[in-house]
Amino acid sequence: MIEKVPCKECNAMILPATAERTGGMCMPCKQGNRDNIESSKEYYKKQKEYDPFRELWTSLVTRVHSTNDEGEGFRNLNEDEKIYFAVGILDGEVYNGGMHQFFSNSSGALFQEVVRGLELLNANNALWLVRKASKILFGDINPPKDRFQRWEAMKQYPEDNNAPTPEWSIELEKIDKQYWEDPDNINELLANFAESRGLVEPFK
Repeated sequence: MIEKVPCKECNAMILPATAERTGGMCMPCKQGNRDNIESSKEYYKKQKEYDPFRELWTSLVTRVHSTNDEGEGFRNLNEDEKIYFAVGILDGEVYNGGMHQFFSNSSGALFQEVVRGLELLNANNALWLVRKASKILFGDINPPKDRFQRWEAMKQYPEDNNAPTPEWSIELEKIDKQYWEDPDNINELLANFAESRGLVEPFK
């Protein structure tokens, strides 16, 4: 049996032949991607760890989508759960695809609940931005609850890919970037809210 030797960088045990070829390093260290590998391992390790906030979110999503009518599922949440869910949905949609995606998807039906939630959380920057985005897309009317009516009422991107970018789209991109800067620290506000209202307690 060939006795292995430690990598001189990370102490991982490697074959002597490998050490001879690489100057005493394992291949990940030699190739310069050991840090990336370790970061990935740590990320997936954390993903597997029990997280009561993740369990709370999964529970809310399951309850909202447990009926054919998402609106009914949302209405069955209590008031604190509605706030946590609505603001969480806004945050996820804007980070995933921007304000236009938030208003285009079924999430747009929660606009009033999002506004109420952001007011309660004192997330003043996000509140100002979501109202500004609504004004750009819908003018002076509130976004309709019905998704198809909302599509009809809101500004849409040109179907022609060669068409110039609309001015409203440029303004919306600026809003998205301002939201992503996250001066309100939405996740921390939501976590504190869930703690203070006892939402996360059943999952600890």
